[in-house]
Amino acid sequence: MKANSESERKPVKVVAGVGKESIGRSSGNKEMLERCGIKLTRQRLDLLEQLKKADGPITAEQLFLNLREEAAAISLSTVYRILDAFELKGLVEKVVSADENKAIYELNRHEHGHHLICTQCKVRMTITGCPLAGYEEALARSTNYTITGHRLEVYGLCPKCQSDLGML
Repeated sequence: MKANSESERKPVKVVAGVGKESIGRSSGNKEMLERCGIKLTRQRLDLLEQLKKADGPITAEQLFLNLREEAAAISLSTVYRILDAFELKGLVEKVVSADENKAIYELNRHEHGHHLICTQCKVRMTITGCPLAGYEEALARSTNYTITGHRLEVYGLCPKCQSDLGML
């Protein structure tokens, strides 16, 4: 069986709420940085644009490579410093993937979502719906904790990898 092209393998983001049309370049990256109290630089604007273009969580290394492909003059250490600043200001969310022990970053769209991750090809997709709301409430009652949030990653094999492995 012939392998699908890279564009066919990219997951479709299935979250509701703020869409790319409302956070694209035209919506004002400068204003977004100013609102967060982040000093404007070309590198910060370029990195913010790359985060907006991403279909889901992305590594600092991939952001760096994407920027270099567009001829941006930036170092990997600068990418990490900017991401740290963005995280401190709440502009991005940083998650350390349990299966790879690698940090991934995603633009904070202020939506609640979880991730479905293929253990073979590492494709991630954001999923909607949360099975933990009732559990959070019960846990708060039984422990006297004030629950402030959670993250959920679900692992499995995507249809493409199942097909490649002869499982379908």
